[in-house]
Amino acid sequence: MLSALLGASALAATALSDVAPAGDALVAPPRRIVVLDWGLTEMVLSIGVVPVGIANTRDFRRNFTACDVPASVVDLGLMFQPNMELLFALRPDLIVISPAHATLRAALERVAPTVTLGRYRSSGTPYTAARAETLQLARLLGREARAVALLAQADTALDHARTALAAMPGASGASAKDRPLYMVNFIDEAHVRVFGPNSFYGELMTTFGLHNAVRSGAFSTTGFDVLGNVPDATLLYMKPLASSVANMMKTSPLWHAMPFTNEGRMMGLPRVPPDGCVLSAMLFARVLVDAFEHADAAKERA
Repeated sequence: MLSALLGASALAATALSDVAPAGDALVAPPRRIVVLDWGLTEMVLSIGVVPVGIANTRDFRRNFTACDVPASVVDLGLMFQPNMELLFALRPDLIVISPAHATLRAALERVAPTVTLGRYRSSGTPYTAARAETLQLARLLGREARAVALLAQADTALDHARTALAAMPGASGASAKDRPLYMVNFIDEAHVRVFGPNSFYGELMTTFGLHNAVRSGAFSTTGFDVLGNVPDATLLYMKPLASSVANMMKTSPLWHAMPFTNEGRMMGLPRVPPDGCVLSAMLFARVLVDAFEHADAAKERA
């Protein structure tokens, strides 16, 4: 698996060609690192590097629950409006940004060499691309052995999830896991973001041998009524729900008419970010296995 990733890491390699301003070279691995993107913060933490500063520490901790962020990490404020005075004071020797930060790059390069990563999000196989970027970043930071160990751990975790899911009872569509699966985030009480096979969730679902109810693409935003187009599907959604969405689920006649609602084929999953990296992939594997185990146990008790 690792050799394939090394050959498929063109996006990450292109990004890392821009690490330092023209004429400069990083003669030693950077140690004081600032990261302004949450997915890339996970990537940095996953290879055992603690940034000196990141964007919006409180919300990062709330959304990227697979990551442990030490109290020493400085909150630099908003992702696209970082506190520049504080950033200068931290004296970083590398700043890590995403393509969405392009308009900030010139200003950031006056503080420290700046690298753009995060192109894994636009890949048709975002988890695989995130693995490749993790290896590239690890080389830059002198953490390649740590990254190789991380990816081997992830391979084991994902293989375990696939095996556990395959061993669960209920063939021929009798079990929730054997049906087409909708994976969604609720935008509000009327709209959902539906994740297709080319999303982070979708690629992992395919890896686990699960069947996406969406045939193509990464994601789309639509009214929840569209979910009735695959009447035998199971619905997976990320928790927690906004109070307006929870109230809709209790009171909406349209919601209660959806096949997965009135037939009990609906499961809420603990929060896993849709743009996570390797740590989030392992968390997604665990929460999926747990959800289907609990669903099967509840079915046996019924």
